[in-house]
Amino acid sequence: MLDHYLVIGAIFRDEAPYLAEWLTFHHLVGVDHFILYDNGSADEPEAVLEPFIAAGLVTLVPWPIPFHQKAAHQAYADCLQRVRGKSRWLACLDIDEFLFAPQQRTLPPVLREYEFAPGVVVRWQVYGSAGHERASSDPVIARFEQRAPTDWIRNRRTKSIVDPLRTTHPVSAHHFAFTDDALAVDETRRSVDLKPGNRFKRRLRPLYRLLGPALQYFDPYARTDITSRTVSVDCLRINHYPIKSREEFERKARFKKEKKRYEGVDYFAYHNRNDIHDPILSQYLPAMQEFTPPVERGVNRMYSQ
Repeated sequence: MLDHYLVIGAIFRDEAPYLAEWLTFHHLVGVDHFILYDNGSADEPEAVLEPFIAAGLVTLVPWPIPFHQKAAHQAYADCLQRVRGKSRWLACLDIDEFLFAPQQRTLPPVLREYEFAPGVVVRWQVYGSAGHERASSDPVIARFEQRAPTDWIRNRRTKSIVDPLRTTHPVSAHHFAFTDDALAVDETRRSVDLKPGNRFKRRLRPLYRLLGPALQYFDPYARTDITSRTVSVDCLRINHYPIKSREEFERKARFKKEKKRYEGVDYFAYHNRNDIHDPILSQYLPAMQEFTPPVERGVNRMYSQ
């Protein structure tokens, strides 16, 4: 008997202002449990997480591994081990990613249609700054409602929902390997395989700054890609908010100097796509505002080793 149907694993650092919204949203769309890896936060995330932990919704794991030592990769490997035999599905996401089913209120009815596969890859829809310069305490999904075109090249990127029993290890933060060399599927049930991405070599990145608007036709940040290029987000979708406001992005960039993606190519300008007004997640805001974590369900530890 499995403990959960869908668990999310995530690694974070200094994301306290966003945690409650992100957890509440995903619980409302059908996530049973969260395993969160704190990568050395200095903004006291425990204060935000305490009611979710007391309710048994969150397991918080201290994870002080330096990011350049594949902290995320190791966290997802640990998470996979923790949920194997305990959850039917595991999704590994970032705190700026919101997973949902556009045609259903919750995720489980959709995921049951993919139980034949060892994993499902879900495409991004990247949201820009909507012209916001300053940070705000309002919900992310309410502040940012403008996104890139559906088939923009960056929206080919995926995150994975996997069956822990048929998954061997993470290949990256985006992709996993499966037993018997099986392949994940996309939402159209088409098998997908990995191939090299177009990530620009670090020494050439200053050159690509000169490309300016032409960069919209390239993805300079992808280490790997998948063989299916069709961006289909009818059944499953991830709204991705990589920059938020200018102030929030600059704060994030200062904390992540070790991540070379912020060098050379203008990361903010590249992702600041506001072509389409798409407030699809606003339908969840009333329920989120009324939500409080349920009563104690047996988990009282602040941290789990």
